[in-house]
Amino acid sequence: MDILVVCPDSYDRWAFERVVGHRFHFVDAGISHWEASPEFDPIAYLDRCRAVIAEHHVGTVVSTHDLGDLIAAVLAQEAGLPGPSPESVFLCLHKLYGRRAEVDPIRCQPLLLDEPLPPISYPAYLKPPWLKLGLLGFKVTSDGELRNAMQLARAELPAWTRQYYRLFERAIDLAKYPLATTDMMLVEEFIDGRQVTVEGWSLGGEIQIWAMTDTNTFPGTRVIDNFSTPSRVDAATAATLRAKTIETISAFGFDGGFFNIEFWLTSNGVRLTEVNGRSAACFGGIYELGLGADIFEAVADVATGSPPRSLPKATGRVAGQFNVITFDDDLAGNLLDYDAAAAMPEFSAFRKADERVRPVSEFGVVLGQIEIAGDSYVEIHGRAEEMRRKLMK
Repeated sequence: MDILVVCPDSYDRWAFERVVGHRFHFVDAGISHWEASPEFDPIAYLDRCRAVIAEHHVGTVVSTHDLGDLIAAVLAQEAGLPGPSPESVFLCLHKLYGRRAEVDPIRCQPLLLDEPLPPISYPAYLKPPWLKLGLLGFKVTSDGELRNAMQLARAELPAWTRQYYRLFERAIDLAKYPLATTDMMLVEEFIDGRQVTVEGWSLGGEIQIWAMTDTNTFPGTRVIDNFSTPSRVDAATAATLRAKTIETISAFGFDGGFFNIEFWLTSNGVRLTEVNGRSAACFGGIYELGLGADIFEAVADVATGSPPRSLPKATGRVAGQFNVITFDDDLAGNLLDYDAAAAMPEFSAFRKADERVRPVSEFGVVLGQIEIAGDSYVEIHGRAEEMRRKLMK
């Protein structure tokens, strides 16, 4: 089948072009997945994609990124192609309305950027309604910390909203979701605990699990050290995660594609962190290293209405994706040893040496990632630590 890939990056191109049995067409969006691109016009981009759909008789549309998944849903609905509905994808994308769709949500309230701050119970977590990578996300413990974080949001968030609001106007009924195009932050009750991502797909109302992946933080912090698969949760917890996943995807009405859900494991049980209406394709490398499965092939298969032709399997290996992080405001070349990186095929740099980086969240800036596999988590963590020491100046 001819498949349109929207908002692709270089990794998408490489990964999808390896998949046999389908023909892929890519429409570059000219946007960064790391920085705001306020000049991006989503309506003009939709027109460009429509032309490709018509020219190549495209049979389905996919994306592996937050903005692209809603664009793909809008295009599919307009053309009568298979895929999840724009409304269900919007619920996955917009975290306020996603919380309201959940069966048992944590406390979440909007803070409009142009209104006085209401009384807040601390500690709390402040985040944008639809950004990724922890951007503009902060744990706040006082009115002063909240005011500082909101000041940063007022400066940074509007550059991102221009990408989304015109698309929201096209995708959903604003009378039903009146705050969708309102500049806001969300303040949620603070939840701390081990995190696990559950990835799966839904076809014809049948929800299946692809894999579970652990989020591992640096000791004593919430900063992400690495992601590892297969998950180390016990069988009872895995069964609970599976049940919560099916419950949530059903509540969102999401069907016809891949999804991933992030959960906290707390002393009070499993709590939902967020839902994403797309594959966690960023785990593609560790899925192949640890589970022997190609997530891009699976995404393409499900998009055409068929279950994945190949599924993850136990290999006896553990794979990890380790972050190389900075909290400095500097040129990337002053922080990362690019000569060492060039000699390390397991490492992928996300920033160019002449690019200035600065943290805009409590999670720092990810300069790149190491992907390796071994016989145990302890083994690969030790190897990654040694590699990070060589990479960072």
